[in-house]
Amino acid sequence: MANSRRNEIAVGDQQGLLLRMRGMHDSLQPASKRIADYLLRNSKEAKFLTISALARRIGVSESMITRFARTLGFEGFKEFKVYLAADATGEGKEEMIYGEIRLRDDVKSICTKIYNNNVRALKDSLRVLDFDNVETAAELIVRADKTFFYGSGSAAVAITNALVRFYRLGLACFAYSDSHAQIVSASLLGKRDVAVGISNSGRSADIVTALEIAKERGAQTVCITNNLATPITRQSDVNLFTSTYDSEELSESLHSRIAELCLIDALYVVVASKMGRKAVKSLSVSGEAIRRYKRFT
Repeated sequence: MANSRRNEIAVGDQQGLLLRMRGMHDSLQPASKRIADYLLRNSKEAKFLTISALARRIGVSESMITRFARTLGFEGFKEFKVYLAADATGEGKEEMIYGEIRLRDDVKSICTKIYNNNVRALKDSLRVLDFDNVETAAELIVRADKTFFYGSGSAAVAITNALVRFYRLGLACFAYSDSHAQIVSASLLGKRDVAVGISNSGRSADIVTALEIAKERGAQTVCITNNLATPITRQSDVNLFTSTYDSEELSESLHSRIAELCLIDALYVVVASKMGRKAVKSLSVSGEAIRRYKRFT
């Protein structure tokens, strides 16, 4: 039995403990998922914590932490922590391109991992999505005089998509990825306007500042983010969350972009459904204009 467990641990170490936790995430019980989620987001900090300190941070019992460690094939928390420390510091790991993708992976492996990770990002994001908040955000946009979307970096793709979508409904909307333009536009908002900020980390200074200014002006604020209790959520009247695990190695967020785009699309369709025939007419008129243009291109 002991040799069997040792073999399992050896395999786990080779694959990477954090990657194993990600792969097991969907099959874990709710309390174990909370532990995994915390460790995946805070592995570098967690490797220094005692079992009691870790239990307090997560809000579970010490026995639950021990059971979680045993679920992954370890004798107990001490042994688990050794492998967590090694994985968090990168000891014994292969060169990684992105997340669990290794430098030596072939094209099929790369494509399979990217597709599977994106599917997982969407499934996880749907699980944490608050549908009441989606409806509230949609109602704010429907009633707004103007809606402004703020995002930078990879979120610039999401706000561009939002602009294209909501324009077709005949709504007055604008998208800014430049920090100066974000702040200027936010300073000119009124009580009947809505500001939507997108930040995967929830800590993008420019986006948080823009929402803070918009809130001071009396505008309604909405955020799309991957993290709870962050600066952007404190400046938002309505919080919409995604749930993705992205690369720390390259500071990229490929999977978060997919989740953000999907959430924007869902919000767009909910807005359209609330607008009713007005939305149908706008989509018809704009669709006809596009078809006429394409005849000459």
